[in-house]
Amino acid sequence: MKKSNQPNDTTSVRLKEILTVLKRHSIIHGVTPEKLRFILEDLGPTYVKLGQIMSMRSDVLPQNYCDELTKLRAEVKPIPFTEVVELIEEEYKRPIQEVFPTIEEKPLGSASIAQVHMVTLQSGKKAVVKIQRPHIKDIMAQDISLMRKAAKVLQKIEISGDAIDFLSVVEEMWVISQQEMDFLMEARNCREFSQLNEHIRYIAFPQIEMPLTTSKILVMEYIEGIQIDEISQLKELGYDMNEIGLKLAENYVKQILDDGFFHGDPHPGNVWIRDGQIVWLDMGMVGKLSNRDKELFKSAVKAVYSQDVFELQ
Repeated sequence: MKKSNQPNDTTSVRLKEILTVLKRHSIIHGVTPEKLRFILEDLGPTYVKLGQIMSMRSDVLPQNYCDELTKLRAEVKPIPFTEVVELIEEEYKRPIQEVFPTIEEKPLGSASIAQVHMVTLQSGKKAVVKIQRPHIKDIMAQDISLMRKAAKVLQKIEISGDAIDFLSVVEEMWVISQQEMDFLMEARNCREFSQLNEHIRYIAFPQIEMPLTTSKILVMEYIEGIQIDEISQLKELGYDMNEIGLKLAENYVKQILDDGFFHGDPHPGNVWIRDGQIVWLDMGMVGKLSNRDKELFKSAVKAVYSQDVFELQ
């Protein structure tokens, strides 16, 4: 009997799915910003993540493409609730009620790697649980492998007359995604951010429930606040938007220039306002700078401020 090579069979099936999507969207006839977003949505979580990364790379894509791809930060199709329960029970090896007496069936948010549900802990405290999508690491690894093989073909596709270095974007995405798929690392990031900013009263980070956190499940404090881009709502509550903007910028500069440890995905959904504090969420993607890099950035900022062109060189 002929043996079945399952990994190759799986790869072949996935490749056919990808080619079907590309054919359906007539990729050979060019790629508009909207078409690119639709293609990435149809290709699934790995490609949605790719689009999210590309949306922040105006050095790689024209700005109108980046603007369109920011829409991929919205809701991704959620994991069915029955599967969520199975994932939690499998991870903790006990019935869900023994861990979370209540859990909201409707997710608070659903992204490419995980989704979030509100729960109550045994103590009665409100919290949120971030659950990793099943087999996401294997799925993404397989897609990344195919992306690498397809990079040469994709580079032949012109967007606004420019050549796109898809391979560099794919490699960047894979590094970032592997960080985001380890929730214990995200918990450590959150703890480090909290320690570095503990003396700044207007900055906060969610508290992590470490005894319940694993590499696939992250349990943290529920933040009851307002997303930073809900400007009219914040103004109604008496907040000064200029003050918020200045404090946000001040803290982010501190993260980069002083700490060399900064939030890697500072879009509005990850910055909330609660009780006069700016609360940073989702610490899965972070950036780190060496002391040398920090000094170079400081020198560049000083040169810009003093309009010293020679110093910038």
